[in-house]
Amino acid sequence: MPGGKDKYLEGPGELVARILGKGFAWWKLLLVVVSSIVLFLLYMWFYVSVLGLDLPKTAILKRRNADWSTRMDRLSQQLDRHEELLNLLEVRDNRIYRSVYGMDEIPAEVRNAGFGGEKRYSALEGTALYDITRRLDVLEKRACVQSKSFDDVALLQRTAGDMAAHIPSIPPMNTDPSTYRMSSPFGYRSDPLFGFSKRHTGMDFACPPGNPIYATGDGVVSTVKHERKGYGNHVEIDHGFGYMTRYAHMSVIYVEEGQEVKRGDCIGLSGRSGRITGPHLHYEVHYRKDYVNPAHYMDLSISPEDYFEMVRKPQK
Repeated sequence: MPGGKDKYLEGPGELVARILGKGFAWWKLLLVVVSSIVLFLLYMWFYVSVLGLDLPKTAILKRRNADWSTRMDRLSQQLDRHEELLNLLEVRDNRIYRSVYGMDEIPAEVRNAGFGGEKRYSALEGTALYDITRRLDVLEKRACVQSKSFDDVALLQRTAGDMAAHIPSIPPMNTDPSTYRMSSPFGYRSDPLFGFSKRHTGMDFACPPGNPIYATGDGVVSTVKHERKGYGNHVEIDHGFGYMTRYAHMSVIYVEEGQEVKRGDCIGLSGRSGRITGPHLHYEVHYRKDYVNPAHYMDLSISPEDYFEMVRKPQK
C-alpha cells in the first residue's frame, strides 16, 4: 500500500504486538499451553498404562538388550562346547599321554588354580557378563596349562626312542634255580620278625652272600646307602619314565650316586645287611612312586645261558 507498510512484511514481534493490541488476553495463551501439556500427559499415560505399549526409546533399548542377551546365550553355548572339549583333552592327557611316559597327572587344583577370591570381577557382579568373563579366564588358564603339558610330553617323546631299554625287564640275578630260592613274593604276608600281616613291597631272592646283582634297566643311580637297619646296604636306580628299582640287603656295592648304568651292569653282590632273618636280595619296582609287582617285569623261566648274554661280568 503506497505510503504505508505492507502487513505481510511484518516481523514476528510486530505481529504479536498487533494481535495483543487488539485485545488478545494473556490467559488465553496460557490456557492453550497448559491444555496441550495435559493432553500430552494423558496421551502418554493412556499409551503406556492402558495400552501397555513401550515408549519409543524404551522399545529401542529393549530390542538392543534382547539382541545382546541372544549373543550372550550363543557365547555361553560356545563356552560349553569348548569346556567339554578341554575336559576330554585333560582326561586323555592325564590317563594316556602322561601315563605312557611315566609322568604324574596334573591335578585339578593345579589346572584350575589362580581364580579364587578375584576382585577384578566385582564391577561385573550381578550382570550377565560376570559368569561369561570368569569362565573365559578359567578356560584360558586351563588351556595354557594344557598347552604346557603337551609341550612337556612332546619334549619327552623326542628323547624316548630308547624307552624300552629303561623299563626294568630282566631278573636282577642269575635265573639258575640252583642259585636262589623265591622266599617271599610281592603282596601281603606274615612279617618274619613280628608275625603280624604286612604288605611286602618287593620280591625276596634267598641266596648265599656274594651272588652278583644286575641293573634291570638303563638309568641313573639315585641312592646308595649303607645302613645297619631297614634295607641295609642298598641301591636305588632311577630309570626315568616313572620307573625306579631298589636292590636291598647287599654285601658289596659297586656303583655310586649319579652314575649312569645300563641294563645288565653288575651293581653289587647279595648279602645279609639290614633288618633281615637270612641272606637274600630284596628287589622292588616302583612306577610313578607306587609299588608294583616285580614279577610282571621279568621272566624267571629264561635259561641261565640266555640270561648271561644280556648281562656283563661283575666289576673288580
